[in-house]
Amino acid sequence: FDQRPYYRLFSNLMQDLGVLDPKQQQQDINPTFLLVLAAYSQIFLALQPTSVPGFSFSWLQLISHRCFMPHLLQGRGPSQSRTNQGIPQQKSATGWPYMHRLLLALLQFLQPFLRTAQLIDPIRRLYKGTLKVLLVLLHDFPEFLADYHLSFCEAIPSLCVQLRNLVLSAFPRSMRLPDPFTPNLKIDLLPEITQAPRILTDFFGLLSERGLRPRLDAYLTTKQPPEFLEQLVQGLTITSPPTGGGSLHPHLTTCVVMYAASYGISQLQQKVPIT
Repeated sequence: FDQRPYYRLFSNLMQDLGVLDPKQQQQDINPTFLLVLAAYSQIFLALQPTSVPGFSFSWLQLISHRCFMPHLLQGRGPSQSRTNQGIPQQKSATGWPYMHRLLLALLQFLQPFLRTAQLIDPIRRLYKGTLKVLLVLLHDFPEFLADYHLSFCEAIPSLCVQLRNLVLSAFPRSMRLPDPFTPNLKIDLLPEITQAPRILTDFFGLLSERGLRPRLDAYLTTKQPPEFLEQLVQGLTITSPPTGGGSLHPHLTTCVVMYAASYGISQLQQKVPIT
C-alpha cells in the first residue's frame, strides 16, 4: 500500500490551517475553526491504525503535524472546565478531547505488540515515533499529559516503563516542584499537597453507567452491606472462558480507586474522621 499520495493530500489540505507562532499566547478559538479541526479529527479517527494498518506511519505524521496538533492543543474555548467535584478551574483547550482520542487510538493499536516485548521492525519504528510525539507534548504541552495521565497509563502496558515515565513526569508549567534534597523535607506540610490535581478523565460516568456509584456511596458512608467488597471484586473481574481464570477490568478498577480517593480527600478537607 502506497501511503504517499494520501499523506500528501491531507498534508496539503492542512497547510491551509497555518502554523501557530510559538510565542503566541493562548487565544480563544473561533467556533468555526473548531468545527474544521473536529472534522479533521473525525477523519483521522476513521483512519486510525486499528482500521487501516497500512496507513499507520502517515497517520502518525498527520496527527502530529505542525499545522494540526498545535491548533488542537493551544487554542482554548470560552467556557471554563470543571473538576469531577464540580469546582471551576482554569480554562483547558477545547481541542484537547480530540487529541486525547487520537493518542488513545495509537496506544491501543500498539498495546498488544508492546505486551509481548518482541517488536518487529515496523512496530519498533512506530513505537519510536510515538516516543517522539510524547516528548514533544511533554516539552510544549505538559498540562495535556498531566490532565489525561490516567487514561494514557491504562493504555500503556506495564512493561513500557519509558512511555509511562514520559506521561507521569508531566506537571503544569505554573507549578514549582520542591527540591527533593531539601533537608528535613516533609511532603505532607507542603502547601501544594492540599490542592487536588485536575483530572479530565471521566471516572464518574462509567460508575454511574454500571450502577456502582450509589452502592459505593452507601458503603463509603455507612460501611454497609458487609458483603459489598466481595461483590465489588466479582464485578471488576473479567473471566476468561478457555482457562476459567480472570483479571481485573483496568479502567473500571481505576474508576473505583479514584472515586474512593476523591471521597477520602473530601472528608479530609471537611475534617471528618474516616472510619
